[in-house]
Amino acid sequence: MADTVRVALFGAGRTGTPLLKEFLKYKYITLVGVADHNPRAAGIRLAAKQGIFTTTKPMEVLKKTGDVDIIIEVTGDKKLKKQLKTYLLKTKNKRTIIMHDLIARLFISVCTKKSKLIPSLHPEDIGIGA
Repeated sequence: MADTVRVALFGAGRTGTPLLKEFLKYKYITLVGVADHNPRAAGIRLAAKQGIFTTTKPMEVLKKTGDVDIIIEVTGDKKLKKQLKTYLLKTKNKRTIIMHDLIARLFISVCTKKSKLIPSLHPEDIGIGA
């Protein structure tokens, strides 16, 4: 097992930015890239200040950075989830995990010590199996 986790963050707005802020606190998390359709998103600006690769095209992160342990996909874009799944299958990648929005919400809720699970900003998101 590795001593670090390589993470790609897709969605750098209301859900992705709190995750990014939390991840930056830990040396064992390597953020390989952050993508958002909005080049001025708060998380994009923060990642760029930290020297992390940023783009408006999520697939660029995977093609540019190589191995990724966890893809955190919190864009709410159903097409992107299918693209990611297809890309991982095509490249025979059985190692990378795509983290669901529900897990991201749980993580943010725990890290910020919320008494209730934070609400979904993408309630129609039912995962990559759809």
